Amino acid sequence: MAWSYLPYLPQELDELESIWAKEQQEAAANKATSQKTKERSLQSPPPGDAKKGANLFKTRCAQCHTVVESEGNKIGPNLHGLFGRKTGSVEGFSYTDANKAKGITWNEDTLFEYLENPKKYIPGTKMAFGGLKKAKDRNDLITWLREETK
Repeated sequence: MAWSYLPYLPQELDELESIWAKEQQEAAANKATSQKTKERSLQSPPPGDAKKGANLFKTRCAQCHTVVESEGNKIGPNLHGLFGRKTGSVEGFSYTDANKAKGITWNEDTLFEYLENPKKYIPGTKMAFGGLKKAKDRNDLITWLREETK
């Protein structure tokens, strides 16, 4: 009598393999979705502290840049109107070919990446700034710049 179940065994194995394969696909899809969500949260940081950003600008950026519309360029270009502007486009400032050719538009995400390591983001840039390694510092500076460069 025990042998009478053998004809059904291959069919049951096929069904189990099918169920297992679906579970594996679902697990892989869930893992991929989780990874994308994690990456997105890293790329789109929350707003920072504008007061701390002002201090960072004063100590790390102001020697080369200004945000005041009526002031000219310094060692670096004037940052007034920064958000929504293309790289290498401030009139009267002498950019490197690398900066002009980058062709990105400045926004929170591009600045967040750029400010971590400018020479890595735009190889060939003449900007001597080493970057802000801490994400919080970059968030703080970007929050301040967003308001001050309008």
